[in-house]
Amino acid sequence: MKLLIRSLLFCIIFFVGCAHYLHPNQVPPISVTEVASYQENLSVNLINDQPDTTPNVFVGKFYVNYNEWTQFFIDSYSAELTKRGVKVSKDSPNKIKVKLSGFNPYPITGNPRVNIVVQLSSIDDKWYKIYRERDFSGWSWGRAFGSVVYHTIEKLLKDPELLNRMKTSDVK
Repeated sequence: MKLLIRSLLFCIIFFVGCAHYLHPNQVPPISVTEVASYQENLSVNLINDQPDTTPNVFVGKFYVNYNEWTQFFIDSYSAELTKRGVKVSKDSPNKIKVKLSGFNPYPITGNPRVNIVVQLSSIDDKWYKIYRERDFSGWSWGRAFGSVVYHTIEKLLKDPELLNRMKTSDVK
């Protein structure tokens, strides 16, 4: 019986102790020379629409929490919008649901790369847009994740359809 308990305890410690969680860290700021401030009066409320808080296997022993990554993406995107004059507020009539999913590794000759899916939608789900993005930075998983988030936010900042949804005269 003692051997069974020890074996069970060893297995639990082995599997829990060997799991690595990839948590969001940081994304470099996007220069206003890359994407300038907006001349229009824009506002938005970005809503975390990712209910999945369970650890999802990313690759091997690495796990991600899609809800945590979605919130990190929203916070980073909100900071970039605010820097460009967009009013990011829960009071905005322009509500956009955000959901990150589909994290997939893309190893090429040992350089870690990441694919992600970013889904944006209106509250009533009548409007939606899906971005499938891939990182090309290499180096490490942390840099790959930071790079794919950076480039996705840069793409969103330049998307005229998305910016049109943030116009304060329109209630979406």
